Amino acid sequence: MSDKIPLNAILGALDAKDYGFYDKLTPEQQKTVAPFLLNRYMSIVKGSNDLAAYYLMATNQRVNTQYFELARHPKLVWQLLCTVSPGMGKQFHQWVGHKKKDKGNSNKVRKYIEQLHPTAKRDELDWLCTQYTEKDIKALDQLYGNDGKL
Repeated sequence: MSDKIPLNAILGALDAKDYGFYDKLTPEQQKTVAPFLLNRYMSIVKGSNDLAAYYLMATNQRVNTQYFELARHPKLVWQLLCTVSPGMGKQFHQWVGHKKKDKGNSNKVRKYIEQLHPTAKRDELDWLCTQYTEKDIKALDQLYGNDGKL
């Protein structure tokens, strides 16, 4: 028997709130279950905006806040991931990889946004970089009494 379990079976068990699924796996199969990757998968679903927002917020609140302290306890992470599902059946969980870093002028924009929001975290800065246009940045720069040239 193969030690690999299909990803759709694992995600389906999480959506079904199958708390005992992890215990039914052999020790070899348990080693193939990657809680960090499941955490990312569970946070993103395709569907209504409300459902997608729920999954993201529930995953962040229940698992992400203390993930690195919990990572040594994969069964506990499994159980917490089971609590994320609202019990509405199987969902399509989409993988979203890390964005590639932009080079050139966008680095100047990012540095400017970092100055505007000095307490923002890296992921918040990434999101803010997608929200500001170059025109917005130039307008803000002029508003603060600079020349408007980045």
